[in-house]
Amino acid sequence: MKKSNLTFAFVLFAFAASIAFKLVTPANNIALFWVVKNAVEKKDSTSQWVKAKKGDLIYPGNFVRTQKESFTLIKFNDASTLRLGQTAEVQIYGDKNPQSANVSSGDVGFTMTKRINGQFEFTTPTSVASIRGTEGILSVQIDGTDFLTIVEGLVQFSNRFSNKTIDVGAGQTGESSRDGGLSVHQSTQDDLNRLSQLDNQLNQQQHRLEMWFRGNDGKLHEIIIETQQ
Repeated sequence: MKKSNLTFAFVLFAFAASIAFKLVTPANNIALFWVVKNAVEKKDSTSQWVKAKKGDLIYPGNFVRTQKESFTLIKFNDASTLRLGQTAEVQIYGDKNPQSANVSSGDVGFTMTKRINGQFEFTTPTSVASIRGTEGILSVQIDGTDFLTIVEGLVQFSNRFSNKTIDVGAGQTGESSRDGGLSVHQSTQDDLNRLSQLDNQLNQQQHRLEMWFRGNDGKLHEIIIETQQ
């Protein structure tokens, strides 16, 4: 049995992690919990909520939620990520790669791998955001108002009540409300603070994930990935 210890900076390890991930996991899972802080839970459409642990797999249709003072980072097979702040809830869909997520509540930061064909779609009770590859945050408020702040890229943002659609680009924030209102403005400091507060949950901590895979020689190998985020 061979053991390898690999240490990468966060921006460099995504490709290697996704390869190891695909080697060790069933074909129909689409993601895993990469960081879990405090009370994070998961379930499928028929089960009860259970505590999520780092390295747990996420399958199409699974729900994920966080409690107060909790946070999770989800990594997809294509190296895209979702970052859920406290009291957030999402349901994730896809086949081999992520295709959509329904956000019921809370702040969800995202970094999506660019796609030539197809797109990732966020849905909420109020809005739809269609993404081909970009970075930003979607915030679903208790009153049904959604804020979409984009750091990089361009997103098509629609209101489900009025059927209006706008483009939200880098440095902009779209606002969508239950009365059908839909608008875009230059991102304010408050808009940007939603994203920075979410990213600060990582706290520059070192994260460690152990995975096993069977190599071409038929032997089991362990890979340990340590990241500084």
